[in-house]
Amino acid sequence: MAERPFDSLLRDALMEANWREYASVWECADTSSFSSDYLRWRTRLLADPFAWAKKRLRPLWAKALRTAACILLACSLALGTLMAASPTVRAAVLNWLREISGNVIVYFTSGQTEKETLPSNWRITWLPEGWGLQDASDFGWKYREADGKGSLQFTCFSPGDSQLTTNVSNADDPEEVRKAIQIQGRTADYYVTDRRRVLVWENEAGYLLMLRGNRMNEEDFLKIAESITFYEGPGTAYEMGWVPTEYEPMYRDELIGAAQEAWTYNQKDLLWQYVTDPICPFKTPDGTPEEVTVNGAKGQFWAAEQPPKDSTGSGIIANGEVVSDGSTYEGNGFTIMVSGSSDKDETATLLWTDPDSNTAFLLEGALSREDLLRMAESVRAAEPQPREPSHNMKITEGTAGE
Repeated sequence: MAERPFDSLLRDALMEANWREYASVWECADTSSFSSDYLRWRTRLLADPFAWAKKRLRPLWAKALRTAACILLACSLALGTLMAASPTVRAAVLNWLREISGNVIVYFTSGQTEKETLPSNWRITWLPEGWGLQDASDFGWKYREADGKGSLQFTCFSPGDSQLTTNVSNADDPEEVRKAIQIQGRTADYYVTDRRRVLVWENEAGYLLMLRGNRMNEEDFLKIAESITFYEGPGTAYEMGWVPTEYEPMYRDELIGAAQEAWTYNQKDLLWQYVTDPICPFKTPDGTPEEVTVNGAKGQFWAAEQPPKDSTGSGIIANGEVVSDGSTYEGNGFTIMVSGSSDKDETATLLWTDPDSNTAFLLEGALSREDLLRMAESVRAAEPQPREPSHNMKITEGTAGE
């Protein structure tokens, strides 16, 4: 490491003082015991001490400016060389840096963008027939084929210390299955295996877009990517006015013109979603639904295969008392923990659409038909409160609903 200028001056001044005090001793010393660097320095000093002093007294700002110019020139030459040979470094200049380690792919950036534009402003505007929306949340938009086997996920990441971690199934080295293609006039990384297609690119606004899918031909997959655009529709927002008192809030993900909210009770989830201007219907259960009415609008109701169980009595008795689901009983030297069931057979589904705002609503939970209808009719307009998703996200095979 180079010494600081002040330290260098101090060192040289001390050495010169020593020279003056011990000059008679050094003149009699065997010069072969000194290093060649020292002997050259000493020769230059004794030959012209005033020139040596003038050089040492040069202003620090002049030295710093000269050093900075040298560093800038060296960095420019190095960057040009690396960009000519490394796609990874070229990606870094375009805000997002790609890094591949094993079968894991990481995209990250520290660039900034306008905060008025949120990642949820971008949407898919075309899908093949037979696909339905599974959910829309901070983890992206997820779609499923009617048979439930095919999956598609679209996610958008904003610049600013963001990071995306993903992978490609059936590929030990994603670099071997990656190729560069053009999407919306931008260079994209396209990873293809016999089980998965992954497409990653940066749009003109500096956002990183990712599309993951399986059981889909290349033509449809790329057509979906080309259809992604900025959503300029109304930022409608709604809130639930009534929820059964035993249910506790879990989370609410609010996007632009869409939201997903969940509650829980005894490990049974109650899920509510809505999307304004949807491009496809929500994915719903098999079977023929019952026609219902929600605040004058037409709706559909799918009854649960089994009626919701009464969680106030599990049939387990401890110390002469019934222990209910979700509770803990501590006895003499023992503890009983009773967990509820999240059996999908108990889940009923309610779907309806508000024709005035073109908003589709979906409500799922282990509740009776009457309770679901009461919740649906309590929905009211609210002020939108969108928030950005997590900057660091990991989307890999076997997660995110795939």
